[in-house]
Amino acid sequence: MGSMRSPARSSRGSPGVAGSTGTGSTWAGSTWAGGLRTELAALDARSLRRSVVTPSSGQDAHVEIDDHRYVHFTSNNYLGLATDARLKAAAKDAIDRYGTSVTASRLLAGSTPLHDDLERRLAALNDHEACLLFSAGYLANLGVMSALAGPGTEVFSDALNHASIIDGCRLARTRVRVYPHADMEALSSLLAESTAERKIVVSETVFSMDGDLAPLPELLETARRFEAALVLDEAHAVGVFGPGGEGTLRHFGLEAPEAIIVGTLSKALGSVGGFVSAQSDVVEYLLNKARPFIFNTALPPSAVGAAHAALDVVAAEPERRARVLALAEDLRTRLRDLGLDAGPSASPIVPAIVGTAEAALDVEARLRAGGVLAKAVRPPTVPEGTSRIRFNLMATHSEADVAAVTAALQPGPLAAGTTGPT
Repeated sequence: MGSMRSPARSSRGSPGVAGSTGTGSTWAGSTWAGGLRTELAALDARSLRRSVVTPSSGQDAHVEIDDHRYVHFTSNNYLGLATDARLKAAAKDAIDRYGTSVTASRLLAGSTPLHDDLERRLAALNDHEACLLFSAGYLANLGVMSALAGPGTEVFSDALNHASIIDGCRLARTRVRVYPHADMEALSSLLAESTAERKIVVSETVFSMDGDLAPLPELLETARRFEAALVLDEAHAVGVFGPGGEGTLRHFGLEAPEAIIVGTLSKALGSVGGFVSAQSDVVEYLLNKARPFIFNTALPPSAVGAAHAALDVVAAEPERRARVLALAEDLRTRLRDLGLDAGPSASPIVPAIVGTAEAALDVEARLRAGGVLAKAVRPPTVPEGTSRIRFNLMATHSEADVAAVTAALQPGPLAAGTTGPT
C-alpha cells in the first residue's frame, strides 16, 4: 500500500474568517505568512532547516528510502525489538482483546489489565513501589517536573538535559539553576547556596547527543547530602544497561529507592510511551497532579502488549545488550582512527562531532552516497560549533554494517569547517 499524504488544502477561503477573499491570497500576503517565510529562509541560510525522512520499510538495521537501501543508524531501536515477531504478535493479541484504542484517559476508564500489569513490572525494575504510564517519554518529563517543582522548590538541571526536561521546568514556573554538564563540584556549590524549602536535582543518565553516562554514584551522593529529590531520565538506558536491562542504577550497582525514574517504552523496548516509577506517594501525587497524565488519552493496548513482550525478551536475551555495546565500541574506535571526534560516548549513541552545520550536512551526504543513513544534528539541538552525525547502534547490526561507515568516510575533501579527516 502506498504512503498516504494529506490532501491539498482547498484554495477557497475558510468560512467565517474575517477578510477571507476565497482565493487564499489573504493568508499569502499577510504579515503572518511573510514572517514565517522570512524565518524559514533564515534557517535555510544557516543550514538549519529540517525535513522529514520517510523510509518505506520498518525500523530495522537496514531501511529503504526512495527505492534505495541503507544501513540504518538513526533509530533508537537499540535491541532491534521494534520489528521483532514476538512484539508484533503481542501487539496484535492486545488489539484482538481490547481494540485499537482505549479512547480516554486512565482516570476515565481508559485502561486495561495490561496497563496495570505493565506498571507493576516497570516499578519492579528498580524496586519501586509504583509506576505510572504516560503516552510518551516527553510527556512523562513534562508531568514530573511541572507537578513536583511547585512554589518553594528550586530545580538543579544538567546543562545538557533533554528538551522535555527543560520544557517541564519551564512549565513549573519555578527557579531553575543549570549546572555545567556532569560537574558535581558546581552542583554541590549551587545546592549549598540554595535557601529553597525543597530542592530537585534532575539529570539524564545516558545523554542523548553525546552518549555519555552521568556520574551516578556522585550524583546520588550529592542529592542525598543536600536532601534533594533526584529525578533520573533513563530513556536511553532502560533495556540497555544493568545486568537485567534495569538501567544505569543497576549498572553502577546502586540502590536508590528514593530516586524518581523517568523512562520510555519507545527506544530499546521497541514500543511507544513513557513511564515514571517511584515510591507510592510520589506516583499517587502525580496521578492527581500531572496534567499530561490526567488530560491525555492513555496508551493503546497494542503498545502496552508490545512492551510486555519486550520486557520478556530483555530478561531472556542479555546477549542483545552485550552485542549493541560491543558494536558501539567498534564504531567509536573506527571513527577515532579516522581522526573524528567521538566525544565521551559510552553507550549505543556514538557522535561524530564535525563542527559547523554545513560540515555535518556534507558528512551526512557522503554517508548517504555510501549507503549509510545517519542524520546530521545541528543547533539548537546541540551547541553552536558542535554539529555532528549521531550514530545509533542496534543489536541487529552486523560488523559489516559498522564497517560501511568507515568505507563511506574514507579521507577526502569535506566542507569548510569540518574537523574530521581530510
